[in-house]
Parts: sequence; C-alpha cells; structure tokens
Amino acid sequence: MNEIALSDALIEEMINHVAAYAPEEACGLVGGRGGRAARLYPIENIMHSPVAYEMAPRQQVRAMLDMEAAGEELLAIYHSHPHGPAWPSLTDRRQAYYPDTAYIIISLGDPEGPSLRAFMLQDDLATEITVRRES
Repeated sequence: MNEIALSDALIEEMINHVAAYAPEEACGLVGGRGGRAARLYPIENIMHSPVAYEMAPRQQVRAMLDMEAAGEELLAIYHSHPHGPAWPSLTDRRQAYYPDTAYIIISLGDPEGPSLRAFMLQDDLATEITVRRES
C-alpha cells in the first residue's frame, strides 16, 4: 500500500477520539475498501499508558467481525503519541503484527495542532505512505 485515503470527517473523528484520552495513548482500527477508509473502530487501550497501547482483545475481535460483515478490510491501525512526534517508536515497529496494514500515528505534542502520518511497518522498518485527504 502506497497511500491511504481518509475523509476530513474521519480524520476529525480520529483526532477527537485520541484527544479525549490524552495524556494516555488511544487506539483503534480503520476499515474500508481499496485503500479508502470507510469507518473508524475506536478500541480501549487496556494499558492506560501515556507511552504504550494494547487494544482490548474482545473489542478488537468485534471490530474485525464488524468489518467483515460490512465487506470491509482492515486498512489501518491508529494510535496517538500524546507528547511525541507522529513517527513510529521502536516499540511500534517491533509490535507491528500486520505488515500489509497501514499504521497511522497522531501526534498531540504540538500546541499548534495535531499531526497525522501513516506508515507501513515491516521487518522493524518504517516506510511513510501518503495520506490522501478527501472532503
């Protein structure tokens, strides 16, 4: 995957979700088709940590089943960095268990506003991909 298409409304929903849980990291899944995001699936970070996340297993399974029922695929996994940059940490890269899925990181560290970037994480490497914003 070289890019992921996100509507302005989904980006706003994602940013609002992670901002509501700051200073803890927040996380979730993005479902869609053909590289175009259709729906967010916010999931509880059971670690309740400002520097790490782990998705609530039952919520994650439920989201995956809901995607399948809607004819969607898992396009992205998103999480926030409440104080750090929108760049995958070593932990993010090592715990990237879905190499064909984009990883979106939302940084809340800049007082001017959040930043959002997407990456493919594979073999401990991060390759940035394009986030195509759609109105």
